[in-house]
Amino acid sequence: MGKTRRNSNSDHRSLYKRTSISRTPDELIKRRVAINESLRKKHREQLITAKRFRNLNRHEEYESAGEEEPASEKKDEDDEEISPYYRLSTEQVEGLAKDLASEDKALRIVAAQHIGKFVLEPAKPLIKYISEGNCIENLAQMISGPNSDEQIEAAQTISNIAAGSYDLWIKSVSIVPYLISLLDSDNMNLREIAAGALGNMAAEDLGDMNDEDDKVRATIRDNGAIKPLVRMLDSNDVRLVQSACFALANLARGQEGQLKEFFTAGLTDKLLKNLSNEDAATEVCWVISYLTAGSEKFREEVMQKGFGDPLVKDLTSLAEQGAVVLPVLRTLGNLVGSEDYLKVLAEKEAFLSTVVSLIKSDQRVVKKEALWVLSNITSSQDPDIIQKLEELDVIKHLSELVGRGAFDIRKGAAYCIMNIANHGPEHLDKLNHKQLLPAFLDLVKSQDADMIRLGLGYIELLLTQSPKGKETIDNVPDCMEALAAVAPAPDPELFAFANKLVDQYFGESPEMQE
Repeated sequence: MGKTRRNSNSDHRSLYKRTSISRTPDELIKRRVAINESLRKKHREQLITAKRFRNLNRHEEYESAGEEEPASEKKDEDDEEISPYYRLSTEQVEGLAKDLASEDKALRIVAAQHIGKFVLEPAKPLIKYISEGNCIENLAQMISGPNSDEQIEAAQTISNIAAGSYDLWIKSVSIVPYLISLLDSDNMNLREIAAGALGNMAAEDLGDMNDEDDKVRATIRDNGAIKPLVRMLDSNDVRLVQSACFALANLARGQEGQLKEFFTAGLTDKLLKNLSNEDAATEVCWVISYLTAGSEKFREEVMQKGFGDPLVKDLTSLAEQGAVVLPVLRTLGNLVGSEDYLKVLAEKEAFLSTVVSLIKSDQRVVKKEALWVLSNITSSQDPDIIQKLEELDVIKHLSELVGRGAFDIRKGAAYCIMNIANHGPEHLDKLNHKQLLPAFLDLVKSQDADMIRLGLGYIELLLTQSPKGKETIDNVPDCMEALAAVAPAPDPELFAFANKLVDQYFGESPEMQE
């Protein structure tokens, strides 16, 4: 006969205490740093690859032991997908709720610790307790209380909740005023955790169909978070600077008019000072990248105050370190959209060569970002910059990319090639059309309007700008078939464009007859 797996109500804490949690300050800090780093990566638009491991579900666990699963421990089928360690029953969550509302401070702290741990992969009963129960209210009482240990645990738990699904995130937002009040705390740990929690709230991205995320960012800014976060950049503590930058970067998502306080708070000079800090440079660059994307004023300040040299230095030093180079690339890509700023940056040693080297990165996300930066560079009207790129064998590398690999990489490379080709026949003639035409025909055969447009644009250049363009097309038998196969969907204008090119090829258009 199998054993009955039951616990008395008086021992409910044993239900959720899977492992002991260290209470020593150093170990708590290490645990918090590890959790924060994990959650930040989730919001950093970086490529994350996760391995899926096969675990026994709860029913299978009991079945393998020859027992029937108790009704009290049966889980919603949605919870079968999460790791067994994180599965909590309704009874277990009720135990956590009871302890979080306890008059015993020690019990409240332990309950908050466990909620903060289990919410990383929340079971359905835990989601329901946080989104519909009094979890957030009890955590708010702990944060607003006089005990720093309680404040730290409650704030960290809120931070983890804010990094969760929509139902959890939106519920956590009511804590914003409490967290902002902690940004000026004398306790360094509290300031760091509060900044990280605000950063998680501001990091939510609901897309264009919902503006709640923008409203939350506005709420955080309007409640006075910017100035204390900027002051934190004066700290010599790297973790504090990183957390402040994490929050500021996510709060910097907005238009020019929403970003005024960033400048009046003296942010630019503090960012420049911290840009030389190797341990904080990546987080600093995320702030700069968002601000340069949304503010012409900030782009002007950055260039006037000499950010160019340290940015290029960071680009070269981080180029071999994978995705950590992304915010520097993003920032420089925003800046080279201006001809004047591009001219200044192109004169920096190793800038162009490093960007070209990054389009050959083994990491797709880095390669894609570098191609976007290069597309901004190659759209320049300065022939000297195009000449420098050609001397770096950029055409060879782009030609290899446009012919193989993922479509987004091929599209990025195609934009760069078209930008170079549009600088005139002397640049168009440097392209290996025998290699490129089949690759661009693949774009024409795709179902993506932008890719079809790129492919047709390349064929038009061959027909109108290259002396041997028609000869090149003659040597690719399926070229006209590909043009004829372009359908009115997804874009009728592309259908008409393709038909026009067929007429030009056969000499039936007025332009070709002339």
